[in-house]
Amino acid sequence: MSWEQFLGAAFRFAARLPRGGHCVNLCEDRLNFILAYAAALLARCTSLLPQSRAPEALRELARSYADAIHIADGGAAGPAGWLRVDEALWWEGGATPAIPSIAADQQAAILFTSGSTGAPQPHAKSWRSLAAASQAARQRLQLAAGTSLLVAVPPQHMWGFEMSVMLPMQAGCAVHSACPLLPAEIFETLAELPAPRWLVATPLHLRACLSADVHPPVLAGVLCATAALPAEVAAAVEENWRAPLFEVYGSTETGAMALRRPVQSETFETLGGIRLRADAGATIASDGQLDEPVVLNDLLELESASAFTLRGRSADLIKIGGKRASLAALTLELGRAPGVVDCAYLQRESDRGEPRLCAFAVAQGTSVAAILEHLRPRVDPVFLPRPLMLVDSLPRSRTGKLSRESLSALAAQHGLAPAAAASVRWQRVEPTHPALPFHFPGNPIVPGVWLLSLIEATVRERFGSRVAVRGVPEASFRAVLRPDESFRIEFDRVATDRVAFAVESEGTRIADGTFIVQETL
Repeated sequence: MSWEQFLGAAFRFAARLPRGGHCVNLCEDRLNFILAYAAALLARCTSLLPQSRAPEALRELARSYADAIHIADGGAAGPAGWLRVDEALWWEGGATPAIPSIAADQQAAILFTSGSTGAPQPHAKSWRSLAAASQAARQRLQLAAGTSLLVAVPPQHMWGFEMSVMLPMQAGCAVHSACPLLPAEIFETLAELPAPRWLVATPLHLRACLSADVHPPVLAGVLCATAALPAEVAAAVEENWRAPLFEVYGSTETGAMALRRPVQSETFETLGGIRLRADAGATIASDGQLDEPVVLNDLLELESASAFTLRGRSADLIKIGGKRASLAALTLELGRAPGVVDCAYLQRESDRGEPRLCAFAVAQGTSVAAILEHLRPRVDPVFLPRPLMLVDSLPRSRTGKLSRESLSALAAQHGLAPAAAASVRWQRVEPTHPALPFHFPGNPIVPGVWLLSLIEATVRERFGSRVAVRGVPEASFRAVLRPDESFRIEFDRVATDRVAFAVESEGTRIADGTFIVQETL
């Protein structure tokens, strides 16, 4: 698509937009997305770019931006009132307009965080900030005009937006309109592009492509972001694909702000004159393309005002047994275990409110025992996952993100629901219960064997059909339980094949122990 044809279509579509206000750009074809975005710029209309298309997410957006209109293309279903970018728009005639000048302070877009650690948060971007960031990336990467880009990330995401929308506009690159997901799709689409070609992806994409054991066409380079990139993945990409791989550090709040080549250094260097400083245990980024100073959510070890080493996310820090660790670092180590292709740690609470760590792994040709053997010499015992669950897949978004909500839902499917969701309730045994007669007449107590059978039935109710009880390796009765005394049963999935239980009565421990269980997937 030539720039003359593109500009003509953008001006024609801008005439259909209200002047000022907001528009929600839901176009799935990247070329249509760029057209709608450019038209919004011309109409001084701020583009809203939600990462989620879920109906409730769009309803929440409508409540927050009542004036917003929705723009979609043929791939996005929606109400009849939505504006459509259709193919005919591209071929209408007319004189070629002049290249427009966009005011530096114009609010060009509002992007939203992924919601992986809470509700998605909006972040407004000026045209100056977006353009300057892309110019800085082009200069550092030495991208020549005419370079082809394949971006495997949707344009509504900050990483996809910067690389597939802003970078082509500022660097004279060509970008493929598709957003391939699977390795075969990525390699086939790359083959359609003229050289020099770059692949823009996430660690999840790169892992999958390496596992496919298929070599892409000759690449000028690879760009990766959105999550920590394991050093062994970076090395494998460069060795197998014979192309330099650059990891970009950034966020929705800052955009792309630093770059490194992992096979050469673990140090990131900032882009476009961004400066960093430490303040009260946090790191603040300012200057460069940033409209205002930003407090970073990550733990950075500063080497200078423009160089740092990433040590994890602030929100990832956990403390168990007086020791601290980063969930991101733990997940990275779990991912190094032989056979593990994807994984995630999750912090949860036991029924007693104590912190616990569980983990999920997608693995091939290995077992839970083998993975734990890999972790034991490398991870402090208090941070070993209890339990570690093998699953078919993790609930990742198109950008490879895992939200706490989706991981918690996965945990609940495996009997790891938090105490609040488990509906722990107080019970009591009526004096007329048939288990009581002739059991210490005149001074009745609840029989231990009956209590164990109740605990087993409650295990089945709590964990559902995914777990089958196979036995009781240990059980200790520490006090007697009498009729009419209130008690409750608490559980904790302490291992893949173990469920710990405890029976409490008004602050007294009646019994405790563990059941042997087995996943029944």
